[in-house]
Amino acid sequence: MATETEVLTVTEVKQAMGMLRLGEWTEDLLDEIELDRRLKISLEQADRGELRPAEMIINELLTELKNE
Repeated sequence: MATETEVLTVTEVKQAMGMLRLGEWTEDLLDEIELDRRLKISLEQADRGELRPAEMIINELLTELKNE
């Protein structure tokens, strides 16, 4: 079975959600898409043995949260 993947831009997602009258959930959907993207990358890195220490990840997250 062949599968196609189409990449949508943020603008296209916002337009589609607006047309479906789901605009209030647009940011939540975009957040979920970004989390899925990051998870996929992380899993691929782990499969290749490219792991980072938990301490490094925690420090990065804390720094990111402080900057928001």
